[in-house]
Amino acid sequence: MGNPVRYFLYPKSSGNKIFQTFHLKKFDDFSNINLKKFSDVIEFGGGYGNMASTFKRINPKVNYTIFDTYEVNLLQYYYLKRLNYQVFLNSNKQKEAIYLINSLKELKLKLSTLKNKSNKLFIANWSISETPLEFRKKIRFLFENFDYQLISFQSEFEKIDNYEYFLNIKINNNKKNRNSKLI
Repeated sequence: MGNPVRYFLYPKSSGNKIFQTFHLKKFDDFSNINLKKFSDVIEFGGGYGNMASTFKRINPKVNYTIFDTYEVNLLQYYYLKRLNYQVFLNSNKQKEAIYLINSLKELKLKLSTLKNKSNKLFIANWSISETPLEFRKKIRFLFENFDYQLISFQSEFEKIDNYEYFLNIKINNNKKNRNSKLI
């Protein structure tokens, strides 16, 4: 649990850690913003918590929130606590910690506390492209709240063509003068 298969070309790490570190590096290069500048990060679908762990190593002072299902939050809690991070399930009381939430109500409450902050980042690596279309409608508000977004997606997942969905996000970001790019 939280101990992924080692990458055969670099056994000190895993494919997942390399993949997520690559995304952070590409974001850093593209945005030209130091990851230490972000005070708050919200990640949609955090897997076992690797991105949160990686980001906290880069920026220990960040308040990091993962929105996921309750069951996956429990896995994240176990993994991140094992790495000695301050982790809170369905709480938002501390600073410089990792928060795990699983309800839209809590997610909206979290966003309301960040409303006037400009140094916040939204991360979603593959998670939204694997989310049912009906639930995507419910989370559309997320894209309106973040000037900085790191989103990776699968062009197709379970016969859903995701490209147009993410192209629309890019177009809306460009309308708001946000530097946005689809690769």
